[in-house]
Amino acid sequence: MSIWGRRIPLGPVVIVAAVLVAVIGVARVATIERPREITLVARDMAFYLEADARSANPAIEVKPGETIRVVLKNRDRGITHDFAVPAVEAATDALAWNQQDAVTFRAPEKPGSYEYVCRPHLLMMKGELRVVGE
Repeated sequence: MSIWGRRIPLGPVVIVAAVLVAVIGVARVATIERPREITLVARDMAFYLEADARSANPAIEVKPGETIRVVLKNRDRGITHDFAVPAVEAATDALAWNQQDAVTFRAPEKPGSYEYVCRPHLLMMKGELRVVGE
């Protein structure tokens, strides 16, 4: 191989190119946004944050376009639940007692209030996904 009129062995060029590709790949992986994880527990026909067993169907605040991963744990014996955000067409599978599932989605870009629900129990199990900030 010839660069600027000098003859260069192909081996070192291939090694340098491979190193550059690896460095660029690592840099891209390092900049991938990790989703913020929120764990909800379904019990007594309501959603609760895992860390707050007293506040039923809590408002969840997110940033516009933020990537969210919601983990739902069903602790209602004999009742099937799910978690859905219709505005972004995101939902977990329907879960029987003691099962869990997760859904990852991007929050809407437009600030405002969006509903989250348990589709089998729309009237009782619903809360607010608040998109706040810029």
